[in-house]
Amino acid sequence: MKKQLDLIKSRNLRDRGIQQSLNTAEIYSEKWGAKAYRFLLEYVKLNKEFMAEDVRVASDGIVPPPISKRAWGAIMVLAKKNNIIYSKGYSCVKNPKAHRTPATLWIAM
Repeated sequence: MKKQLDLIKSRNLRDRGIQQSLNTAEIYSEKWGAKAYRFLLEYVKLNKEFMAEDVRVASDGIVPPPISKRAWGAIMVLAKKNNIIYSKGYSCVKNPKAHRTPATLWIAM
């Protein structure tokens, strides 16, 4: 029972953090989320397997960079909920500063 409650609590904290990142991005760039989501919808037409960092890099000069790159997490979660993408598993990020940490590998539906 405690494990279940811990899992629910951790998911709630994750979702709250994702939403906070998106809210902050919207403060600095009006309708940032809508712009980022539209970009992702176009991106998945040409890219069937990718990571969030691939989308961020490709959006450079098209979507204003958010204050925190974590705001892209909200876009990925929304696309997942809308059955645009699904998680294939994990892969190491390419950003050298992230020390090859694992992150979600996405597949376009």
